Amino acid sequence: LTPSVEGADLIIDEAMTNITFQYNASAASGSAGGSGSGSSSGSAFAYANDKFSAGDEHNCAILANGDLKCWGWDGYGQLGNGNDGSLTAPSSTPVDLGNGRTAVAVSAGVSTSCAILDNGELKCWGRDNYGQIGNGGSSHYHNTQLTSPGNPINLGTNRTAVAVSAGGSHICAILDNGDLKCWGRDYSGQLGDGGPAWTSNNPTDTYAPSSTAINLGSGRTAVAVSAGGAHTCAILDNGDLKCWGSDSYGQLGDGGINHSGYGRTDTNSPPSTAIDLGAGRTAVAVSAYSSSTCAILDNGEVKCWGRNNEGQLGDGSNTDSTTPSSTAINLGSGRTAVALSGGTDHTCAILDNGDLKCWGGDGTGQLGDGGSVGNTNAPSSTAIDLGTGRTAVAVAPGHYHTCALLDNGSAMCWGRATSGALGIGSGYTQSTYYSPLFVSGNNLWNSSTGATSGSGGGMTNVIGATCSVSP
Repeated sequence: LTPSVEGADLIIDEAMTNITFQYNASAASGSAGGSGSGSSSGSAFAYANDKFSAGDEHNCAILANGDLKCWGWDGYGQLGNGNDGSLTAPSSTPVDLGNGRTAVAVSAGVSTSCAILDNGELKCWGRDNYGQIGNGGSSHYHNTQLTSPGNPINLGTNRTAVAVSAGGSHICAILDNGDLKCWGRDYSGQLGDGGPAWTSNNPTDTYAPSSTAINLGSGRTAVAVSAGGAHTCAILDNGDLKCWGSDSYGQLGDGGINHSGYGRTDTNSPPSTAIDLGAGRTAVAVSAYSSSTCAILDNGEVKCWGRNNEGQLGDGSNTDSTTPSSTAINLGSGRTAVALSGGTDHTCAILDNGDLKCWGGDGTGQLGDGGSVGNTNAPSSTAIDLGTGRTAVAVAPGHYHTCALLDNGSAMCWGRATSGALGIGSGYTQSTYYSPLFVSGNNLWNSSTGATSGSGGGMTNVIGATCSVSP
């Protein structure tokens, strides 16, 4: 909190009433990033991880000057370059976000991209077959798309966005008042609006944010959100973690019956009971991805649940789990996590010493371990080699690749190169790279690790407050 008038004094043991304080709403809320990850800035150690994000086969990243660039596959306009086609390296021209506008947070979904601007506006572009662009309309088809950012999404009167997460075919955003809204596909209830069950005759997809926020519980607000393939997870202001939508592999973490078919326990609204993360434990970051979910706890531990066919849960097995394990993932002796994000079937975490480790599927080199190991169901004892003295400040796993933003503002990617997602240019000599390579171009990427300022640094008034100071 900062006083709205310079020179204001607080007197010990004397209450001051009817005063005005200001707070930065986005500093009280986490922004999603990575590939559908969100972190709560209420934590002293969790990174925002919202400056670099990977979709299925494309990436978007924010430069130090606030420009936004995207590269990789552009089959549905997700690069935002006006349908100029796929790019094997970042363009020399940034995405046009509007006159004088810059980006403060970015999230890339499967084939859709979204950015929060410096004035708190939210814009999305790319595939719009289920209304995930959020600009309304009455009908959407397989090839409906928007190839460059258009008008800002209507989040409600005078509302701005402080966090965004693009999932499989739906988008979720946290507003400056802590409300959470989702739109797009609702086949499994991932929008969380408690609406009727989706049917082919009565699809419940929505093409724009609702006027009513998701019900997170009495008096509760959201501080972080992550949209997965067909499920959504949010961290609440009290540290509770709740998930809803598809539970096909137990990714909701509620212990319900998993796997597709009869008996699935999909839910269309946040449950009344939070996920059990362990006695006294709360969540500070969450990543909902294809059919799995991972969270960083308030003590820096990582726990994952859901699908585990490629070892992406990191628990040393390949067995699906419907609840978080009682035992945290082994990140190394004394090591904790400060950021994490999941791709289609692999998971990556940045550790408290800046090391980066990935585990799970490695069919196209996405683990970055040099290609000698293959799939792994637990973090390696050796971190990914990012170069002498270099550490990771953001990680973005996609479908066939992974990228990382380094502490010096450079970026590296590894995995499948044929889509252009590695950003190494058109001169690549092999289809897969098993170790990190620098992204082409003389770009200085935004390497800040703190919470985004989704409201453009603007402050929100708290009027009529009462404050007192005592020893």
